[in-house]
Amino acid sequence: MVTLDLAQIPVRDANEALRAAAARGEDIEIVNPDARHHLGVGLVAPVTVKIRGSAGYFCAGLSHGARFEIESNVGWGVGDSLYAGSVVVGGNASAIAGVALRGGEIVIKGNTGSRAGQVMKAGTLLCCGNASFLAGYMMYGGRIIILGDSGERVGEDMSGGAIYVGGKVQSFGADAKLGEMTPEEDADIRAFLNKYGIAFEGEFQKIVNAGTKLRYGVNEPIARPLPYTVAEGTYWNAKVAEDIHAKAMIGRYRIRGYGAAKTVPHFNDIALKIDPERIQAASDALASVNLKTKLGDRSGAKPLELSMPVLIAPMSYGALSKSTKIALARASKLAGVVENTGEGGMLPEQRAEAGQLIYQCLSGRLGWNIHDMLKADCLEIYISQGAKPGLGGQLMAKKVTKELAAVRGIPEGIDLRSPSRHPDIMGADDLVIKVEEFREATGYKKPISIKMGAGRVRDDIKIAYKDGFDFVQLDGMQGSTGAASTEVLENMGIPTLAAIQEALDGLKEIDAGDDMPIVFMGGVKDGVDAVKALALGASAVAMGTAALIAGGCISCMQCHVGNCVVGIATQDPEHEERYKIDVQAKAIARYLEAVRWQIATLTKALGYTDFRQLSRKDLVALTPEAAAITGLPYDPDYFPVEHLLTEVA
Repeated sequence: MVTLDLAQIPVRDANEALRAAAARGEDIEIVNPDARHHLGVGLVAPVTVKIRGSAGYFCAGLSHGARFEIESNVGWGVGDSLYAGSVVVGGNASAIAGVALRGGEIVIKGNTGSRAGQVMKAGTLLCCGNASFLAGYMMYGGRIIILGDSGERVGEDMSGGAIYVGGKVQSFGADAKLGEMTPEEDADIRAFLNKYGIAFEGEFQKIVNAGTKLRYGVNEPIARPLPYTVAEGTYWNAKVAEDIHAKAMIGRYRIRGYGAAKTVPHFNDIALKIDPERIQAASDALASVNLKTKLGDRSGAKPLELSMPVLIAPMSYGALSKSTKIALARASKLAGVVENTGEGGMLPEQRAEAGQLIYQCLSGRLGWNIHDMLKADCLEIYISQGAKPGLGGQLMAKKVTKELAAVRGIPEGIDLRSPSRHPDIMGADDLVIKVEEFREATGYKKPISIKMGAGRVRDDIKIAYKDGFDFVQLDGMQGSTGAASTEVLENMGIPTLAAIQEALDGLKEIDAGDDMPIVFMGGVKDGVDAVKALALGASAVAMGTAALIAGGCISCMQCHVGNCVVGIATQDPEHEERYKIDVQAKAIARYLEAVRWQIATLTKALGYTDFRQLSRKDLVALTPEAAAITGLPYDPDYFPVEHLLTEVA
């Protein structure tokens, strides 16, 4: 057995030594742990780790196969996203024990804090004492056994799994009820207790989902929403009437996909100040303009290396079909850029096709596990997106197929509403600890980015900078989604132009340098928009809707329904069969090459040899709103750059 003394070495060195010993098949003893955070995170070996004392946050988190024995107490999130193996805690556990549990067994011999088993998917979490409030909050599967009292609102918003309480059930959470317990279940629980030498003579009450909130009660009428451009001019117009009729039928908010249809200031409201007298033939622009981009080396990780300052925006398997995710991954490799998993987990086929892949972690930890973390080129913590800032995602039941449910770790056929916030991130300090957990689990080798929807950008960007993210993906309200409330889509968040400016202003206020790149997204439709964003201060842009349209999307705005006629926003096999992966991957790649040409050509037309030379002095505002938002000079009569492209070509 290898002994590691945390009075002599830091946690980072201890975890490296722990993984090295485990790879040799040696068990590990940790002495003087002193409640340090992140002990044993990311361990993927069937060894025993004995911790002689107390551990801090996320002990044994993101691990698979090991047995952890902690003599005393543990802090937040013990066994976070445990895939298999076991954790035995001799004392008490703080909040969110077993958060996002994917398998294995966690035994707490004392009491446990609030929200034990939040968003867990599988496995067993045992509390031998009393639980605090919200045990089993939003759990999707697995079982929680509480030998003492349940705590208040047990099973709040659970959608699967079961909670067994040996003491007093203090109160039920929303959509939780008593279920019938079979003799087989009782025998299995007592066998589990015997396995860990725990005596219990009482009787259990079983708590399950009541089934009243798993699906929306009334389906929304299927109709193509009217854009604001055809509804202007009158107050009681067709769009208003359509909205009132639908709500009278369903009695709740409406849901749709895509982005905001409302007209707000955007890239079309600013122009590039190209001097026509300087324009020359730019047929060699691709050869003479440097577009190569690096993202993610701020903290010493291996950066993403892009052939141009363009990324594929995060879009999930679930919102999109598997075929579409494969096509996007293949196209990203052809174009030398990077794909993003979005919230739905990593598909093996997607990983195989993508040259570089960002793996996104959301509040529900859907599809999240250590093995895919290690396969990724970058890890991204999702806070929110521009289409629904501050809110969780939605995926309608028709899309939650058996295959998709298995990837995400959720029950099949439910209207999935993921949490609006991360269970283990209550503020900026928690976010720092979460970032550090990811770095520890992956040996500090992978960049960590954050995706933020444009809301309180001026404050949020400061937090991102101080918390040490390698880069930020910032999403304006013109960004699209697979499903969201129309009220949120049209009325929450701020435009991409405003988000850009607030981010830059926020960083300037804290005298931040330019070492944290910002990737802007939300309605970037082509290379012209990309150049404008780069000139405003972006390090790169991300394109989502444009890539989907290039790959066959017809913009019907019914992404949430699941019957996408071109096979993109669907999980139905017959609809998906219409999507031809190779054809559409090549189409997306060709579009990205057109974007590359636009960026290079316009950069050269402005007199530069590197896109990083672009700046605000190359821009002018065409509307007073754009001028007010960006601080650019207002010149409504300026000759827009789009009319000069033919001369440049």
